[in-house]
Amino acid sequence: MSDVQFAVLGPLEVRRDGQVLDLGGPKQRAVLAFLLTHRREPVSLDRMIDQLWGEDAPPKATASLQAYVSNLRRALEPDRAPRAAARILVSRPPGYALDVEPGALDAMRFEEAADDARRALAAGDPAAALTHAERARSEWRGDVLVDFPYEEFAEAERTRPTRPRP
Repeated sequence: MSDVQFAVLGPLEVRRDGQVLDLGGPKQRAVLAFLLTHRREPVSLDRMIDQLWGEDAPPKATASLQAYVSNLRRALEPDRAPRAAARILVSRPPGYALDVEPGALDAMRFEEAADDARRALAAGDPAAALTHAERARSEWRGDVLVDFPYEEFAEAERTRPTRPRP
């Protein structure tokens, strides 16, 4: 299985085996970004259409959404055999989910490293805290989902990495 890494800290970017993938046009990229904000949670087509188009949804929004998903699946898993089940962008009732391990998403790696830094500092180990803080900083490429400044679904995600953790 290839190594697929997702980045939302800055512009949306996906790398497979170290190579940046072509994610298609703005709406198709928005589909992927929306699914990333719901990591592993199945999202219905109706909810996706509502979030991605709102009241301006075209009559064939469902067909467009299905085409975007198909295109993204090809980009994420180009070696998947025809008719084989997808392993990353999966169909799961009531719609679709993006099965992304926490280590494959820069925002999750950032949060883990920041949490480690806080714990090390609280334990009185500033050297370890600095190492973890530098690891967190290395994940940061810019504002969260910067290429979706007006999308409602991206707004909640913008506060996630900086939110204090218990």
